[in-house]
Formats: sequence, structure tokens, C-alpha cells
Amino acid sequence: MFKVNLLSHDGYQFSDLEKLQKALSLFEAAMNTERLKSEIVNFSCVLGNKFEDNQGLSNQQVFEKLYAGEEHYAAGINFTADLILVLVKKRKPPFFILHPAIGFGMPGQKEINTYTWWFYRAELYELAGHFAHEWSHKLGFDHSYNPTPTRDFSVPYAFGYMVAEIAKTL
Repeated sequence: MFKVNLLSHDGYQFSDLEKLQKALSLFEAAMNTERLKSEIVNFSCVLGNKFEDNQGLSNQQVFEKLYAGEEHYAAGINFTADLILVLVKKRKPPFFILHPAIGFGMPGQKEINTYTWWFYRAELYELAGHFAHEWSHKLGFDHSYNPTPTRDFSVPYAFGYMVAEIAKTL
């Protein structure tokens, strides 16, 4: 059974913790569905039966790497997403910015940062997908910084969308 483990939560208020815990529970529940496993292994898009920016891995290997839970900051396979979450105070960007960032994770760092403007508006399933997306970076998966026609097919984006869609049904 795959686990989601909250190691720390900096910047979150006590009143935020229930929402945070519920979103993480949805992330964990989605990870333990056969549907998610099937969607990862059988993923296909305009690029064929593979993810964009997949480190040269097959879909089966992407699945195995995600479920191994071996973050760059934690030695060993533990079948657990070990999360270090930070809530960053930031106002919502102007309306004309069509796809504003909702958070970020810096390469090589442990933290998953989420902007306050989005956290307080997000549905639980959206948070689950966001945490999945950002956590996949901690496993070494990446995507283009700027929007491209195929960025949504990268492991972080596609995986995050899958988790969110499944979490929405739980």
C-alpha cells in the first residue's frame, strides 16, 4: 500500500490543517486505486504511448518510479510520498495572466511551495493533483518552464491531472 507522509508544513495556519490533511488523504487514496495504475501504464497522447520529458523511461518504468517513492532527498525505496510543504503568501495575479503559477518546487530542493491565493480557493481534489505534480519533481521528473503544446503530457502535469481526476471521484 502506498502512503503519503507529511514531514512538515511551514506557513500553514492551524485552521488550514484539516483542508491540507483531507487533500493529502485524497492523494493517498488515488495512489492506491487500480485506475491510476492503469492510466499511468496505458498513458498515450499525441506523442504516442509515452510521457513527454519521461527521462527515457517506458510507461511501466514511470509507474515503478512513482510508486517506489524514492525522493532525491531520501535514500531508499519506501513506497511513500514524503512531503515537505510550504504555504507562500502571494496575491492572485492579474486577470489577464491566463495560467498563473499556483506553486513551485525548486530543482534539488525538498520543499513543495503552494501560493496562498490558490490554496484558499482550491478544491480538495485540485490540491491532491497539485501535490502529486510537485512531488513528482522530487523523483526527478521535470517539464518545460514555459507553456508548450506538449507540456501537459509531461509526467508531472499528466500525473497531477490523473490524481486530481481520480480524487474528484473519491
